[in-house]
Amino acid sequence: MAAGGLSMAQNQLSVRISVLEGPWSAWQGLADGLRSEGLNVMSVTRDVRTLLDSLGTDPPQVTILDVEPDHEATVGCSVTEGLNLLREARKRRLEVRMLMLSAVSAPDIISQCFDEGASGYLFRAGLGVGAVATAIHGLIRGERLFPVQLLRNDFEHPPVATQPASVLNALTQREREVLGYVAGGADNLKIAAHLQIAERTVKSHVTQLYRKLGAENRTQLALRACHLGVRPPPDL
Repeated sequence: MAAGGLSMAQNQLSVRISVLEGPWSAWQGLADGLRSEGLNVMSVTRDVRTLLDSLGTDPPQVTILDVEPDHEATVGCSVTEGLNLLREARKRRLEVRMLMLSAVSAPDIISQCFDEGASGYLFRAGLGVGAVATAIHGLIRGERLFPVQLLRNDFEHPPVATQPASVLNALTQREREVLGYVAGGADNLKIAAHLQIAERTVKSHVTQLYRKLGAENRTQLALRACHLGVRPPPDL
């Protein structure tokens, strides 16, 4: 029993975390709380540039971005700064899972965050340290984390047939493969590399998936995949 407990603790400590701290996460004592959950919090900073530079030299597995609405971000990172950070991380091809914590609930903003490379987005209201730790482990397993409220809204206004089998049967085998990678947050270039096809071919498949599943953007497409029971492939 003791050996098993030690192994679990070691596995948790092997999960490397960095935190872009804001007023909410500082008030919650998030970094210390995650350490008490057995996670390895490597660094805590309030400076976007410092964080970005550290991601290139000693990358964590998960970075938490505590972001504020633009009009309230007198202290801490604004949503716009967070989006810019996501874009820069993608440009540099940094293999870091980004978890955003925010009070911003506008669907278009959330969609932008996922489109720019966020792996998860959680509303801070009622959020505790334990829930954040659980989310981190989900990201490590390859999950994408959408706000419950966003998922609920999408379920209330389903754009596709309610029978998953009938929807998936309308897709080609290759489209189903591409959809799995989209569900896992992969961009077109990464999908092309995994499937060993041209990036323009991936774009064509994604366009067909938009049409067949009634999605307007990549985040909606990933949500549709979740609703249909599509899971990311194990090699992602």
